Amino acid sequence: MHFWLSCTAAFGLLGDGTKSYIRSNDQVSSKVIRMIKAFRDYQRNVSELSQLSDRELADIGLDRSDIPRVAAGTYNG
Repeated sequence: MHFWLSCTAAFGLLGDGTKSYIRSNDQVSSKVIRMIKAFRDYQRNVSELSQLSDRELADIGLDRSDIPRVAAGTYNG
């Protein structure tokens, strides 16, 4: 990616002053990656719960309208 090339070039040109800049971008990148993973987990949970029948959902004490909250981890049933 161009980002890594530019960071490498900037680090070589600017020296130690760039280290904190690169580190902060790594923190942002890590946060974005965590958010993407969380969204993918949410989508997978919604998909799996949506495949259950209404009877199966009722057996575990859920209604179809509860699925988004359960998938997000915010269900207080």
